[in-house]
Amino acid sequence: MKAFFTEITFIPKTYEIDYAGIVSNQVYIKWLEDLRFEMMRIHYGWERLMKEVVPVIVRTEINYKKSVILLDKVIGKMWISGIKGPKFYLTVEFYKNEGILVADAFQIGAFLNEKTGKPARVPEKMRKLIEEWNESKK
Repeated sequence: MKAFFTEITFIPKTYEIDYAGIVSNQVYIKWLEDLRFEMMRIHYGWERLMKEVVPVIVRTEINYKKSVILLDKVIGKMWISGIKGPKFYLTVEFYKNEGILVADAFQIGAFLNEKTGKPARVPEKMRKLIEEWNESKK
């Protein structure tokens, strides 16, 4: 298992399908946000996090591998793959039906001090949780 591992199942809706009959690329951005929100909610707590820092996404890269159509069951998997200073790195994979990789993504996020708007380190409690998780998996 990976640090802060989170998994969500998505079923594409009719309004998420583009004119070509496949899931629109912009839907993956929404799914990334849903995964990130759920990851922080489950593993750290938004109330706790927002008292310490404000998370922002500074880069998103998505590699589309296969098409997803209406009623495909898509499983999104996200985890924190690294931390450094104010930055955190997220790795994401999307699979459909019988484990077919349809997309993978990489995000870089940063934490900001809410009052100053300047970069802030990953909260110490979060850093320890992630490091302990990674150490236990070696």
